[in-house]
Amino acid sequence: MKSWAVPDSRDVLMVVLGALLISMKGIIAKLLYREGVTVEAILLLRAWISLPLVWAWALYRVGPRGILAVRPNLVAGAVLAGVVSYYLGAWLDFAALTLIDASLERVLLFSYPVIVVIARAVVLRRWPSRRVMGAVALTYCGIVLAVGGFEAGLWRANAFGAGFVLLAAAGFAYFLIANERVAREAGSVVFILFASSGAALAFAGHFAVLGDPAELRVSMPALGLIVFMTAATNVLPLFMFSASIRRIGAQRAAIVSSIGPPSTILLAMLVLDEALRPGQWFGTAMIIAGILVLEFRRGRG
Repeated sequence: MKSWAVPDSRDVLMVVLGALLISMKGIIAKLLYREGVTVEAILLLRAWISLPLVWAWALYRVGPRGILAVRPNLVAGAVLAGVVSYYLGAWLDFAALTLIDASLERVLLFSYPVIVVIARAVVLRRWPSRRVMGAVALTYCGIVLAVGGFEAGLWRANAFGAGFVLLAAAGFAYFLIANERVAREAGSVVFILFASSGAALAFAGHFAVLGDPAELRVSMPALGLIVFMTAATNVLPLFMFSASIRRIGAQRAAIVSSIGPPSTILLAMLVLDEALRPGQWFGTAMIIAGILVLEFRRGRG
């Protein structure tokens, strides 16, 4: 009989809270698009607003010596993860939100737990346990139902945007796996620091080529939303995820974070006046059930 560890429970809670914060991203993005803010402007401002916060936190927690002492190969791994997930994955995801419904974006983006499980199975050359596979299947089926992903007409009409989101999901899965490896040696704070720095530089280059300086002249309400998005759905959740993944693993964190889509549904009801259908409530229950199966069975050993 395996006892339930308090720090382990705290890490699971941090992943859940981080997922709930991240779930607000799509809602805020839709509000910003209504204000006339472009994808490039949102992502550039978000990246460079967050960077000083990340550096200040890293200098406080690790110090200059600790940052400079990180091995070059670990720095390169963190930067690559930032470019793949924070830059390319984020751009694909935000661009998709201009093409498809937020509900379809949610179901496709939250396919990343399945991608993590498959990637780990390939790397380790070992099938996941039946418990993990069952929990993934239950939560993913719940996600499909919760966001109304069975509307075939919607999928056909938005195939291009759906492809963008699937690539973004693969990028986030790669970030989780890279985080688990690099942060084990360099620490989660340093990992986030170099990943964010690499992404910010990539966004600067992207905007220099494809953006227009006039796009950065946004209204005060829009700027407030971007600042809130940066702090609440980017910086804080990423630190929560990174710190917890090092202890509970990328695979488990990916499954637990599937609590995000039900939160998005509720926020869409309140902010965007979207109606929640009975099937979506059933999907929400399946997601929660999948998380409970994983956690309680793990607690019993």
